Amino acid sequence: MSWSRTPILALVISLLTWAGTHGCAKSTDQDSDGDASAARAGRGKDGGTSASADGDSSGSGSGGSGGEATASSGGGSGSSSSGGGGDSAASGGGTIAPAPAGCPDPAVNMVHETLSCAGLYADIGSKELAAGVRPFTPAYKLWSDGAEKQRWVYLPEGSKIDNSDPDAWVLPVDTRMFKEFKWKGKRVETRLYWKVSPTLWLKTSYHWNDDETEATRFAGGEVDVAGDTYYIPSAKECDQCHKGRTDRALGLERVLMALPGAEGLSLADLKADDLLTEPPGDESFELGDDGTGVGVAALGYLHVNCGVSCHNGNPASEGYSSDLRLRLPPEALDGRSPVDFEALTSTIGVPAQTPRWSDGTRIVAGSAADSLLYQLISMRDPANPKDQMPPIGSRVVDTEGIKAVEAWINALAAP
Repeated sequence: MSWSRTPILALVISLLTWAGTHGCAKSTDQDSDGDASAARAGRGKDGGTSASADGDSSGSGSGGSGGEATASSGGGSGSSSSGGGGDSAASGGGTIAPAPAGCPDPAVNMVHETLSCAGLYADIGSKELAAGVRPFTPAYKLWSDGAEKQRWVYLPEGSKIDNSDPDAWVLPVDTRMFKEFKWKGKRVETRLYWKVSPTLWLKTSYHWNDDETEATRFAGGEVDVAGDTYYIPSAKECDQCHKGRTDRALGLERVLMALPGAEGLSLADLKADDLLTEPPGDESFELGDDGTGVGVAALGYLHVNCGVSCHNGNPASEGYSSDLRLRLPPEALDGRSPVDFEALTSTIGVPAQTPRWSDGTRIVAGSAADSLLYQLISMRDPANPKDQMPPIGSRVVDTEGIKAVEAWINALAAP
């Protein structure tokens, strides 16, 4: 059989054109399900990136998110991106973010190249916030290797957060969340998560210049800060945490905004400003005592560092398959004893399921030293990061947080 060269050449050109316009170009930041950085960290699905006993989770901290702008699907178990360099060019429409005068409009489903145009500041020089941008601080803070952090959220005017499911808030389209990291007294990076459709979030990290007058998109990697090394993570690492929540937002949730210690925009403020579809009543919110007298701080620490993103009941989370659950139930913050919470029932006296730790027990009541959870969150080993918790996102042990966990475990009554 003979073939004409002209039709074959036309077919090849057609296929190459289709691949280039459908996101098949090489992307250096995000694979189809957000798990590439798990392999890079030297672990499989049972590896982990949060402070946990089994290591089946995802982490944040000073190496928890950022990188080039990528698209992250908020409605499923993974993420998606298209285009070289990790920029998203998803089909099906998109949003262009408002920006200060003089800023060029980005392409649909793209982020601005500079932070000054990203919607956080009206004037980046004076650090004047843009209209509608509100600061907030969660009741418990994610450990980020000692970095100082500030957080802001922009909710579109006239919109409301759908809080009909207290464990899975749905934020309105065009919500933008910013987190600034300052280390050694200098602004180093500001991360952006921006919801551009009901199921699509764009994300990037901006690296600040030396005089802190501008920050520019950064693909991830080590940077020098006052003679020391600081790591700005890639977008792939970001989604290891954020994919553990259906709508991707981590800090903006009922537990962290309702409990004592929350500052700035809190649950009470969301209610007062009519920003919730189902405003809560007048009840107070409190994490009860488990009988040890020291459990509140430890459970709050494990919630924000392990449970929010990873060790929870979301099938998309890295730690789902381990059945280790460290996320606190938002519907039970009424001061009741947490003894029946999964954070206790899935840990105390429960053997680890991950094969390499199969001879360990997650928590041995009365003995932190014999508890696998405590052992793993107490170490950092850059040469073997899969054996520390978290294996990404942290290079420095959180001594204060670990003290709280240690005191709680030691105070638990032995069976």
